Amino acid sequence: MEQISVLRASLIVALGALLEAVLSPYLTLGPLSPKFTLLAIVYAVHPLRDLQAVLIGFFGGVLYDALGGGIFGVGSMGGLIAALLAARAGTVRRKGMEGVLLAQVAALSVAAYDVINVVARGLAGLYAPALGGYLFTGVLPDALINGVLAYALAAWMARRARRSKGRGWEAER
Repeated sequence: MEQISVLRASLIVALGALLEAVLSPYLTLGPLSPKFTLLAIVYAVHPLRDLQAVLIGFFGGVLYDALGGGIFGVGSMGGLIAALLAARAGTVRRKGMEGVLLAQVAALSVAAYDVINVVARGLAGLYAPALGGYLFTGVLPDALINGVLAYALAAWMARRARRSKGRGWEAER
């Protein structure tokens, strides 16, 4: 994949956080919701170097915390984990398998965020479901739905890249 600039990655993550704040409340069904910020972090930082990826992941996590209504710090940890996993997955170059790999990274990132959120809610004294049962009724379905959403996003991006290949600068507009 082509090298992405830090500014472009930051804008993609900021757009994901904005989509999260605007659309996610309407698309939430119990513990299941699309995590647009984490998906944007995974897709924006995977071609970057480790330090750049971690900084943008933290930036996205802080935006996630600031625009969301959860415990402050949970989104930051989720963004850091998503960035670390995506940066490590970005070093693996398998032609034709990037979409599957990034969908797996997105699903793992969402699962890590959900577990961190439940543990943080329990530690803060707020209502938190039992972790054992929540792993199967909340974390697993949420990770699967976001993984499928991430794979669909990867397929859309691959089709767009194939269509614009060879058209030059005018295809970027």
